[in-house]
Order: sequence, then C-alpha cells, then structure tokens
Amino acid sequence: MVVDFLAEIYEVELIPERRTSVAVAAGAAAVFIGGAPLGIATLCVGSLAAEVLLRWKKLTQGPGKFFTYVGFNLGQLVISVTAAGLVFEATGGAPPPYASWADFIPLVVAFLTYVVVNTSLVAMIIHLTEGVRFTYLLRFDLRHLHVQLLTLGVLAILMAIVYPLSPWYVLLVGSPLMVVQISIRSYARLRQQAKEAFERITRIVGERDFYTGTHSANVAEVAVKLTRKLRLPDEVVEQVEAAARVHDLGKIAIPDSILLKPGKLTAEEWAVVKRHPVVGADLLEGLEIYEGITHVVRHEHEHWDGGGYPDGLSGENIPLGSRILAVADVWSALTTDRPYRPAYTADEARTILKAMAGKELDPKLVDLFLTVVS
Repeated sequence: MVVDFLAEIYEVELIPERRTSVAVAAGAAAVFIGGAPLGIATLCVGSLAAEVLLRWKKLTQGPGKFFTYVGFNLGQLVISVTAAGLVFEATGGAPPPYASWADFIPLVVAFLTYVVVNTSLVAMIIHLTEGVRFTYLLRFDLRHLHVQLLTLGVLAILMAIVYPLSPWYVLLVGSPLMVVQISIRSYARLRQQAKEAFERITRIVGERDFYTGTHSANVAEVAVKLTRKLRLPDEVVEQVEAAARVHDLGKIAIPDSILLKPGKLTAEEWAVVKRHPVVGADLLEGLEIYEGITHVVRHEHEHWDGGGYPDGLSGENIPLGSRILAVADVWSALTTDRPYRPAYTADEARTILKAMAGKELDPKLVDLFLTVVS
C-alpha cells in the first residue's frame, strides 16, 4: 500500500489529460499475492489517499468536480484490478513461490489484462470528454512506453516473489520502480521541452516579422479543422498541428533585408526564401517529438502541378500533411494583412483559392476546405 501510494502520488502527464504512473506494478503485485481482494484493498488505501491529495485543488471548482475526478480514477483502477484478478484466477494463478516457468503464465496474462483494461478506460473517458480517438492512447503507450511497461511487469512479478521472504522486501523493489518513474518523467519532460524550444524559436522569428508570428498559430488552427474533416487518425492531427506551428521555422535563416522587404523580391532573394522549408526540416530532423513531420515541413511549398519547391513534387507524391498545410497556409496568407497589400475579404479569398485548385493546391482538399470555412 505504501508503494502504491508513493507510485501514484508521482504521476506524470505524458500528453494533455493523459497521466500515468508506475502504480500499475504495485496493483498487479497485490493481485499476484492475494488476488483481487488484496488488489482492491491496496487501491482503496494507497491510491485513494494519493488521489485525494492530487485532486484537492479541484475542490475550488466545486465538490462535484473533485468527487468526479477521484471517483473515476479510483473506479477505473478497481475495475482494472478486478479484471486482472479474475483472469489470474481463471488461468490457474497462485501466490508465490513459483516452481516452474509455467507458473508465471497467469502472472503475465493478468498483468497484460490490467494494463489493457486500465488504458482502455482512460482512453474512453478522454475520447468522450476531449474528442481524442479511442485507439490513439492505446497506440501511444505501445509505441512510446513499451519498454517501461515491460519493466513494470517484471517488477510486479519480482515484488510478488520477494513478499513471502518478508513484506518489507517489497519496499526494496521501490528503488527500480523509481528508476522507471524517473525514466517516464524524463521522457515526458524532453518531449515537452523540445516542443516548447522549437515553438519559441518560431516565436523569435515572429518578433522579426509579426506576420510570421501570428501566421503559424492561424495555420495550425485551420489545418487541424481540415485534418479532422478528413477523419484522419488523432496522431495525424497531432502531427499536422505540430508541423503547422513550426512550418516557418526555417525563416530564421532569412536575413531581415529579405524577410521584411515590402517590395518585390529579386531572383537571388527569392532563392534565399525558397531555402527556408529545407532549413526548417533539417533543424527538426532526428528529434523524436517531431518524428514523422520533417517531410511535411520540407514539402509544404510543393505545388500540385509540380511547379513548387524545393523538390518539384507533384500531385499525390506530395505528402498529405504538406498538402493540408499548403491550403491552410494560403488561406491564412490571403486573409491577413501583408506589408505589400491589405487582407482579402473571405469571398475574395475563396475565389483565389478556387483558382489555385489543381495548380498550386490539391483540388479535392480545396473543395473540402471551402465547406469548412463556409
């Protein structure tokens, strides 16, 4: 119960509204030792105490908010432990000691049940409240946290093995548990810091050029609406939004004399400008937080008819994310004041967008986008 409390109190927010901790190991170990009853008792003491402390500030928003958060979080843990306990019993699981490798099969199956049920319940409530696709969180955990989950399963079994020697030995397993917790926390922090760092650089560019600063946020908002209209997976929506917020990152390499020039650019100056998507993609290359979007940033200025840059791609050879950004980018540019002209009206912007369909822009995306803005 002490291990469960300490594990739960140091939860980590991986992505908005998605928190995790290493308490799954403590709950699973309790099931291995005493079945579902001990698992539920552990949660009702350790996890309940941690939840009350963590959600105490919710009382300022009203008792209903507080009890809803605490009730759901404890309830989904109890359901997960109960499911794991039933599976453990159904597969012939027994308390330690264990004499052969076959004795570990019920433990593995029960732990996997705990993880799947727990993640599914959390994914369901986030889907209902935030609109995030149900399968997104399942895939996120499997893709980014598989090593940590495997380690937690091993530590849960280890806690069950050492328990018969002395219940105090279970506390010794707390050290490697904390290592896993620190690993998850560091991963979450690096993701957030990397994202903030590059968005900060984009804002620095925005301080040189006000249009660029407001433009990226506008493009992100429009691109997300268009991506959701296409009913693409949530991870794609996330990638498109991340790419939109840093798509002008490469402009940091453009001198002020060119970036802020109010008149028409010369051929040499235009060649410098055309380098910015490549510079931006190179800066993002290799960063896990931007995995899968560097090509979106690089090819955002490609044209449907092949007349764009930097690689002259055409049609569906242009990444879908880049084509979405291109439509959002053009719309934002048309409806925003620029140094050399005032913003177009919405009707004028629609007319220009239609004229660009099949030339600079994907015609199907333009048609779909016009239904979004209308």
